[in-house]
Amino acid sequence: MEIGDQSTNHDSFDGGEEPLTSFIRHIPEAVKLIAVSLFVAIALHNFFLRKKRPSSNSGGVANNNILGTTVETSIEEEEEEDIIISSAKAPLHQSSSQTNCVEADTKKRKKVVNKPAKKASAIRNYNKLICKEALLPSDDNNGGKSITADAKNSTNSSSEQDSASSPPTETTGTQIQQQPTPPPPLKLHSQANHPGLSAYYNWHATITSLYRIYAIPNRDVFTNTFNPAILPMHPSSERGNIAVNITVANQTRYESIQVYWIDYKGNEIYKGNIPRGGSWVQTTFIGHPWTFRVGGSDGGEESVLLKYVPFRIAPTVLGAETATSSRESSGVVGPVGTQSFTLRDVPEGYVTRNEGYEPACWVDDEILPEPPLIDTYNNGERNLSLFTIHEMQMALEWSCFQMQREDAASPGTGVAASKRLLKYLQNICLQPDNTKYRRLRVGNRIFFESVYSTGARGILLALGFEEFMGFLECGPSEGALNYERLRQISDAMMMVNKTFKLMVENEAVVQPEGSDGYGRAGFGYAGQLNI
Repeated sequence: MEIGDQSTNHDSFDGGEEPLTSFIRHIPEAVKLIAVSLFVAIALHNFFLRKKRPSSNSGGVANNNILGTTVETSIEEEEEEDIIISSAKAPLHQSSSQTNCVEADTKKRKKVVNKPAKKASAIRNYNKLICKEALLPSDDNNGGKSITADAKNSTNSSSEQDSASSPPTETTGTQIQQQPTPPPPLKLHSQANHPGLSAYYNWHATITSLYRIYAIPNRDVFTNTFNPAILPMHPSSERGNIAVNITVANQTRYESIQVYWIDYKGNEIYKGNIPRGGSWVQTTFIGHPWTFRVGGSDGGEESVLLKYVPFRIAPTVLGAETATSSRESSGVVGPVGTQSFTLRDVPEGYVTRNEGYEPACWVDDEILPEPPLIDTYNNGERNLSLFTIHEMQMALEWSCFQMQREDAASPGTGVAASKRLLKYLQNICLQPDNTKYRRLRVGNRIFFESVYSTGARGILLALGFEEFMGFLECGPSEGALNYERLRQISDAMMMVNKTFKLMVENEAVVQPEGSDGYGRAGFGYAGQLNI
């Protein structure tokens, strides 16, 4: 019984079930298998497709925008095109280096840049040209010779076009560069010869008027007109505290010269007389006027020989002392300033340099001299350009003393002036044909402060520098200075150098009171400059 039951169950499992029922029962397993197969197929498809597709960073597709249209070019097409072009241009016999050039060119082509089509084509043509020049065969081939000849012809044609467009230039072996034309020389308005000492004496009168005033009556020799002596200030004394000793000598034809002091109310007070050949000494103060007459005060203005006012004490220097010993009894401690001069007759025919008048007397002052008189006439006119060598030497010497006085009053002023002046004069001597060294601009700050406003200006004016439109000029515009003027400049340099050494080596001298300008200074021809 048990065995029969088992057999019956087995028959019902195998053969008792229909095929349709068995197929339907296995459908879920088939669907699962198909789904898995499709998933695997899609995954493989995507994998291989992604491998073939280039990434955005590698530049697999080049987008060339030409007039708003987009053209896509693959790497394979550009590589094939470049290889075809390079192989068509290259000859059959290529060396290994030339083959490497082709390979390098193809590798470069793989780098596609997102640029406009025109620029990309220009780069591509330039690379092809480089490769073409590298692929040129050796000279033993006919093809290579023809290619190089064509290249030479093309360069020759381009050079011919350039030469035709440019102006012809002369060449001797090598190309000579055209040198820029030098600027024209400076045009000077000064004379070739020395113009005279008129400009110097005008400057000299301005400087000396800061220390004293000599007002001398004169007479016009042509019209016989009398011009009285006029002081540039109200003729009266003021309370002063700077003492000065004056010494006046009489070397005129007059037997006696009367001396009058102008008091605080403007009245003349008689102080004594000076006999012929004698002298007169008086202690006065800065700003006190004095009058020297012949025949007394009743003669009016025509009896006046000189009106004199001391304005400032000149600093004392070696060789031009202007100080005496101290006078404690008069209340003055330390050296006292002095001013000394001699009254002389005017030689017949001599007149003043600027006005051409005959003065009543001639004042001889060694420290602060007056311009010398002249007696030279040319067709009825004064020839102011004539001067003697002695006059120039005296002008140069006085200018050097003036630099020493300025250095004594303000230490370092004269030293700086002499050093700067020596540089200017040295440049002229070294290059006498260069006009730029003979044209000094007054507006230059260094030149104005160290030379133009000091005694060094007198050196330049004594050497013949002429002032024109804000410049001091010397010599002709064309050519060099003549030998005579170069010798004068050389002599002046020796004097200035000697003065420079004296100021540097010698010790400072004790100056009299008032030599720094303290007191009633500021009147005179240049009084406005001293305010």
